[in-house]
Amino acid sequence: MPQPPSSGPFRVGLVYLYTGLSELLPLHAVYALLMTSHGVSTGELSVLFAVWTVTTFVCEVPSGALADRFPRHRVLAAAALAQCTGFALWTALPSLGAFAAGFVLWGAGTALTSGTLQSLLYDGLAAEGRAGQYARVSSRVAAVQACSVAASSLAATPLVLLGGYPATGWASVLLTLLAVPTALGLGRRAPGPVPAPVPEPEAAPVPQGYAAVLRAGLAEARGTPRVRSAVLLAAALTGLGVVDEYLPVLAREAGTPAAAVPLLLLLPWAAMAAGGFAGGRMAGAGDRLLAVLLGAGGAALAAGALTGRPAGFLGIAAFYWVLRLAQIVADTRLQHAISGPARATVTSVAGLGAQAVALAVFLTLGLAARWASAAVLVALTAVPVLLLAVRLALRPDPAHHVPPPQPDEPPPPARTGAVERHS
Repeated sequence: MPQPPSSGPFRVGLVYLYTGLSELLPLHAVYALLMTSHGVSTGELSVLFAVWTVTTFVCEVPSGALADRFPRHRVLAAAALAQCTGFALWTALPSLGAFAAGFVLWGAGTALTSGTLQSLLYDGLAAEGRAGQYARVSSRVAAVQACSVAASSLAATPLVLLGGYPATGWASVLLTLLAVPTALGLGRRAPGPVPAPVPEPEAAPVPQGYAAVLRAGLAEARGTPRVRSAVLLAAALTGLGVVDEYLPVLAREAGTPAAAVPLLLLLPWAAMAAGGFAGGRMAGAGDRLLAVLLGAGGAALAAGALTGRPAGFLGIAAFYWVLRLAQIVADTRLQHAISGPARATVTSVAGLGAQAVALAVFLTLGLAARWASAAVLVALTAVPVLLLAVRLALRPDPAHHVPPPQPDEPPPPARTGAVERHS
């Protein structure tokens, strides 16, 4: 719901910091090893992954409506706290029950963040007349995310050597705990000149009550053609990114020494960071250009995987550069298309679709794994990418109404305060 007038410009830097703290998790690189070291079998580990996925899937849209009903910075703080609590359970009480509870908390935290962060960022910029900066800022958020994950992988090895798995666990607890006050800081504006308020033309009335917000968001995602198209594209592109779960196995299959696998995996993560920056500059790209890029990226993925050599990761990195660029373009389209009062709910519908696509990919590759190598499995993921490229190339290429990029500086100060929405 609308909040009291703010006292200064929106604090974009805290969004970067929150993203970095939430993704800088050394435990992520070794949590499977932690669990197996405490007697968790491969079958039980699969069940834990299923608990994680189902929790995120079930909570995705309801948490989006929660972020439209209550201040979004508090929802983000709750997400970080849930994640922190889960990691503390894993580290202090390592057992099957604690691992399951931790995955439930992690899944809930992921769902609470999905849709909430994008909506808080877009509305915070739009309230100051800076909606045209969303693509640039969100591309930097994506780059921070990729760099944080890469740094996590690098930090995990020395932490394990110095203090074992508990060291990676408590480091992750501390980092996610620091994300809590960072999120709460997003509810306070930075000191300084107050940007002029920008009223929203023909703004829809804000529905009262959680159920009303949920219905409004679902109705816009389903009933508005431009929004529905953007939701489907964002869901497909995000869901197809899960092939990275198979890259460590592919690296070992290609003959990479175990100690060098994390270094090889830095290639796709670096490409994702670069693709995030490129996406900010290409936010207005049309379907034809996206189709060409995805076609080239899908071909590079298949060729890189099937080489059977570590050098093939260059092709895989090229795919992830294209994928992250396309994800930024799709998210920017979606945020600019939403005009109703339930932005986080609509964005969470795209997140739900991404979970469904990811689950379909996992199930398909899981069945094919009985007969195919990791190289073939990764190459198979290129098929839906190429099909999506064909679909984009054949459909009409309408205008997407993405505002031109704007400079990073806020507009000249005014005497009146800006209205803070949901932050």
